[in-house]
Amino acid sequence: MDRLLTPEEAAEILAVSPKSIREWLRKGKLKGLRAGRLWRIREGDLEAFLDPVLQALETAPEDDEPLTEEDRKAVAEAEKAIVQGKTRPWEEVKREMRL
Repeated sequence: MDRLLTPEEAAEILAVSPKSIREWLRKGKLKGLRAGRLWRIREGDLEAFLDPVLQALETAPEDDEPLTEEDRKAVAEAEKAIVQGKTRPWEEVKREMRL
């Protein structure tokens, strides 16, 4: 049985604010259980939320070449979008690309 995490515990694990976690829960981006006003997140649901990110990191090619300034800016913008919850699921993007 999965341990239930509070939004604060999940936020600490993901290095984001509890407010971001609650927003993702309300929008359905992160699965959670609600009891009245309280949210709880199963560890398995948090792992599933992270799975696409972890897979991308694990399959990324090794690259010893330093990033250009343009690449650094792009990475910073992407990280900001992820933290703000402005990303879309990969399946949704793939569907759009097929059209």
